[in-house]
Amino acid sequence: MSIELTCEKLFDGFTLHGPRRLVIDSGVIQSITPFVGTAEFDLLSPGFVDIQMNGFDKWDVSVCDIAQLVQLDDTLASLGTTSWLGTIVTAPLDRLSTSIEGLQQAFISSSVRGLRGVHVEGPFLGSSPGAHNPKWIVPFDFTWIASLPECVQLVTLAAEQNNAAQAVTEFMSRNIHVSIGHSQPTTKEFESVVTAGASLVTHLYNGMSGVHHRNDGLALMAMTNDKIRAGLIADLVHVSPKAISLAFRAKGAEGVCLVSDSIAWKSEWATARGVKVRDGAPRLPDDTLAGTSTPLAQCVANVVNHCGVSVENALQSATSTPARTVGLENCGFLAEGGAADVVALSEDLSVVNTWRRLPSVRA
Repeated sequence: MSIELTCEKLFDGFTLHGPRRLVIDSGVIQSITPFVGTAEFDLLSPGFVDIQMNGFDKWDVSVCDIAQLVQLDDTLASLGTTSWLGTIVTAPLDRLSTSIEGLQQAFISSSVRGLRGVHVEGPFLGSSPGAHNPKWIVPFDFTWIASLPECVQLVTLAAEQNNAAQAVTEFMSRNIHVSIGHSQPTTKEFESVVTAGASLVTHLYNGMSGVHHRNDGLALMAMTNDKIRAGLIADLVHVSPKAISLAFRAKGAEGVCLVSDSIAWKSEWATARGVKVRDGAPRLPDDTLAGTSTPLAQCVANVVNHCGVSVENALQSATSTPARTVGLENCGFLAEGGAADVVALSEDLSVVNTWRRLPSVRA
């Protein structure tokens, strides 16, 4: 059945256009043409692409079965996120393997439309563990790395770990992208893993050495290196509006990947660790930030409304930039023949409606 959508503005993943008519059939965009008249929607955009999403509400990605992942996926889609990497954090390797295997089964089944892969954040971290349990941070295990299945698209590691460059090379040989995070590397250590192929930093400013006028912290090195894109949490709690503005000025929309870093703040895991939402974000009992309860769409609105970022740049940083950063195909853009992952936004950038590809349209 064909669906026709009209809008005053259309963002195609790279450029903001004027009024357009978009026709969808069987989960595929059939045509995008100029439109004259009274449009149904203010703005149409590619569905948002979240490459760091640990869970939401009661759904913890690391322990969800397929039925629960479908529920999580439907909830995220209603909030504007149509593609996401299920993110699992530092734990014993056998427990991580169990989580990855569950996500691999969901990934190959194609029943969870938005699940585009897995982001393993840890356990090969460094000097800034943040909310990660330090007792589970370990040296690189190359046998374990060699066992990772195809669903793993992204790994966060610390550049100061022994053999970090070798690990990056191994991940890259398996088509797994590498991000630097929870890390306080020297300049030499940073440059070594970038040369080996690391292309991203995980949640810029958070869990890393920072910006100082004499010392080269990871945040400073990332913002001044064109080979590195920056994941950025824009809930306005993890990073101040001025620091968000600085990141966009330094990296541009092609260099910033907005991420939610949302967690299942109502899950058994969160309850057991005493996580509660306080002052705008989930926190451990000692007030350590433990991710967010903020959907990616709200992050987009935040950077426009509070950080001086243009609508076009904000949307790119939540669509085509993250998709390209981790090599997701047919995702993060709107084009004839492409998958129909579309979000309608109001003038204030609130999510009005979402349309998604069919389960069979994965490529």
